[in-house]
Amino acid sequence: MKLIADSGSTKTTWVLLEDGNIKNNITTSGLNPYFHTSESVESVLRADLFPMILGDHVREVHFYGAGCSTEKNDLMIREAIQIFCRKAEIQIYHDILGAARALFGHQEGIAGILGTGCNSCYYDGNSIFSAVDSLGYLFGDEGAGSYLGKNFINCYLKKKLPPDLRKEFEDQYQYTLEDVLNALYNLPYPNRFLASFSRFLGPRQKHPFVYQLVKNSFLAFFDAQIKQYKNYSRLPVSFIGSIAFYYQDILVEAAREEKISIGKILRQPLDGLISYHR
Repeated sequence: MKLIADSGSTKTTWVLLEDGNIKNNITTSGLNPYFHTSESVESVLRADLFPMILGDHVREVHFYGAGCSTEKNDLMIREAIQIFCRKAEIQIYHDILGAARALFGHQEGIAGILGTGCNSCYYDGNSIFSAVDSLGYLFGDEGAGSYLGKNFINCYLKKKLPPDLRKEFEDQYQYTLEDVLNALYNLPYPNRFLASFSRFLGPRQKHPFVYQLVKNSFLAFFDAQIKQYKNYSRLPVSFIGSIAFYYQDILVEAAREEKISIGKILRQPLDGLISYHR
């Protein structure tokens, strides 16, 4: 059996394959090593994944994860999985390689991730090459959910929202300044807290203020990430992630202004990764 995982900062989706067919599909919380310890990763696997899967039956694990970009982080995930899949060969990959494989197979292109966080790479059909680091929600993540939420909350707290949008937000959330600061500085997963405001923005993306906020975020992503690849104007740029998927009309419009050719836009990479690993 093969176990394939797509792990972001918010959730991890696992698919168990037997003879090329899907035997099980399970969702757990995200396992970004930058927001976890080895103990908390093991705890998630023990509580939410391996009661559903017989680990000793798994012979291959292909784990694609946000934050899996250093040997130390890879080892944290590998060792936790190895506890339960003792007979498996375990491969840990950066989530951006998963995006590239899912989007392009063995073809050339530029892949972008726009979910809770952001990332990008050039893919030559086999290997990936990154031109710039994402830097996370504090210093980067342009265009991602955390970036949208950060800019929106900034406008809200500084009383820059249009009156109608401000009233709708306050009716739905009732957040005080103390609530926001506590979530950002004292509670775990501040990036998820920021990205959660996409649930408010998404249904209102045709509101002129929201439309411009989202568009500006995507333009910032193109400047910070895509334009760093010298061949960006001649290659298809394809995307994976909930933000790219749900705001794709605005993403395409922003790309058109920058003369960037958009290829595929997928919500998640698993279908493409299943095909790749079959």
